[in-house]
Amino acid sequence: MSWQVAVLLVAGFVVAGVLSYRQHLAYQRAVNRLATEENRSGVLLVSGRAKGRLRGAVVLLCIDRRRAEVTRAVAMQGASVFAGFRDCPDLVGPVAGAEERAGSRALARAVHDALGTAARLNAGALRSRTA
Repeated sequence: MSWQVAVLLVAGFVVAGVLSYRQHLAYQRAVNRLATEENRSGVLLVSGRAKGRLRGAVVLLCIDRRRAEVTRAVAMQGASVFAGFRDCPDLVGPVAGAEERAGSRALARAVHDALGTAARLNAGALRSRTA
């Protein structure tokens, strides 16, 4: 292996690391923005993710514990580090049908993961109310 190939490999890893870090910062900003805007009593902010072979998804759900409803949803889906968070008004509504309202399989798995976290944090109250 020549030194040029080694330099290209290192440069590729550095670029991938920088882009991944930028995506992490976008996630952090989205969580902080939602936490600030939805800071009310009885609202739970949960995150779920789904990893796929080519595409993945991350979803942030604001759930009203008393009504068992998703009041706000933001999702990031895609196959690259250039994916960004977008509002998902289709996911807003009762917790019971949130997975079915997801537009893609990866998003449905991310919603399932987020609802599992919400059920653990809420001691199962959401699942028992929606079952």
